[in-house]
Amino acid sequence: MLAQVLDVPPAKIGPDVSAESTPAWTSLNHLMLVSQLESEFGVFFTNQQIRELTSLDRIVAAIAGHGAGGA
Repeated sequence: MLAQVLDVPPAKIGPDVSAESTPAWTSLNHLMLVSQLESEFGVFFTNQQIRELTSLDRIVAAIAGHGAGGA
């Protein structure tokens, strides 16, 4: 999903990918990513969480923190 939103090859998505290291990770792409994550996993992120979802590791941890797809 991250590769699709950022329009980068999936091979470029690794554990160290972040907003700081990826020029394609713009504010608009960030909001699109959050929207897709919420839709796909059935979760809802607070404004604070949205601001913190700036790396693959943080995204994975945030989704895991919501449990198995529940809000």
